[in-house]
Amino acid sequence: MRLANIRLLASTADQSLTDLDIVDGAIERVSPAGSTPSAGERHDLEGATVIPGLWDEHTHMGQWARHRTRPSVLEAGSADEASVIARDAARAHSGSDPLVLVGMRDGLWPAAPTRRQLDDATGAVPTLIVSSDVHSSWPNSAMLARLGIEFDGPLLREEAAFDILQVIERMLDADRLDRHVVDALAAAAARGVVGVVDLEFSDAVGAWQRPGRATPVRVEAGIYQHDLDLAEERGLRTGDPIAGTARVGRFKVITDGSLGTRTAWTAHPYDDGLGSVGRGVRNEDDRDLDRLLARAGRLGLGAAVHAIGDAAVSAAIDAFERAAATGRVTADDRIEHAQLVAETDILRMAHLGLTASLQPEHALDDRELTESLWSDRAGDAYRIRSLLDGGVRVVLGSDAPVTPLDPWRAIATAVTRTRGDERPWQPEEAIALEQAIGASARTRIAAGEPADLVVLADALPSADEIAHAPNAAAGRLRAAAISATLIAGEVVHGSL
Repeated sequence: MRLANIRLLASTADQSLTDLDIVDGAIERVSPAGSTPSAGERHDLEGATVIPGLWDEHTHMGQWARHRTRPSVLEAGSADEASVIARDAARAHSGSDPLVLVGMRDGLWPAAPTRRQLDDATGAVPTLIVSSDVHSSWPNSAMLARLGIEFDGPLLREEAAFDILQVIERMLDADRLDRHVVDALAAAAARGVVGVVDLEFSDAVGAWQRPGRATPVRVEAGIYQHDLDLAEERGLRTGDPIAGTARVGRFKVITDGSLGTRTAWTAHPYDDGLGSVGRGVRNEDDRDLDRLLARAGRLGLGAAVHAIGDAAVSAAIDAFERAAATGRVTADDRIEHAQLVAETDILRMAHLGLTASLQPEHALDDRELTESLWSDRAGDAYRIRSLLDGGVRVVLGSDAPVTPLDPWRAIATAVTRTRGDERPWQPEEAIALEQAIGASARTRIAAGEPADLVVLADALPSADEIAHAPNAAAGRLRAAAISATLIAGEVVHGSL
């Protein structure tokens, strides 16, 4: 098959056109338009831009699939407003399943929520409101009674929040969840997504073995420490096939919390303007982290270490350095999030060959929290360009459901550092469009590469437009229209 008269991203300025030949799911030849004879079916794309297929390098697919069907309190500016949304959802709720709402951002609310507020709003309907970063949740009394949990405070945080959400998810129908996941990935393919990294907290490998998960989108399923025994029993290593398009991904370990819950582990105390509010939490000490990385290495699993605060990032790098000293291969090991990174740690990450798996949209979601809680070190936050310039490999994702599974949001933010009419935030950390797309793709448009491709319906903004009108450029990138998405040369969305 030939895709004729296409425009590659690098050639948008000089207007040159290219022919691309696909054989057996791979790119066989890339040549100037009309310079070589066409073999097979020919599709004249009349100057449409073609880019490599996009990946979302950090998702929680089960949660994202459910999230798309759940009421949201994201726009609530206070606990009272969130309670009103929960009240309306409870009135409309039917059936025996618990009611779960999403999108809570209590760190921006003027006052902390209380159990009584939610009880008054939802009554006997078991209700849980999950934070946008999933690191905390707000249950009502009926939900705690339903689950047999005794708890005095209003919010569950970190492990307690993860655990209660997993208990609820196990109460829900798995077949329906699988249908939701397949629907979510079809929607992702419509945005140019050809692959996702699924870091679901439950047994993601087992979930992707179910026949109801059949999808053309490529999947890498992560493994958490509570499933390491199961991973050893299965004998699966990173890269091994699971079923269909799914493969085994990396071992994921969470070493600290999040900025929104003030649990990201930092080298210096948080400051909310009223004084110190602690340094967050550390979930794994050096000994445990070394033990986990060593075991993952013995099982043939790459590692993805969640580290958000600068102290957590430093500790993760320390652990990778110790692992390297003992002979453990660190190629393509990752630090997930890396939201606050000291300059010296950028150099250490580059030296070890670690990958920074970043979610650019978090920067704009958290800009107010960063400026209020990390104001003394905001320059170290969300450093995409600094990491790239320092020689660190960067990949981009969404952390769905924390932000929507849409790579164009990550690309737009990485390139412009803005959205809507907001002023660009820390624009010195913006990167070029070619860099952002490269960090969102795993392949190149070159002979021998998989034919994972995206055909765009419109031209992308130029470097000049991005530099002089970043808000307009951000809007265009976020609204990028996709004519077709191809995986291994097969059209999985749209048409040619």
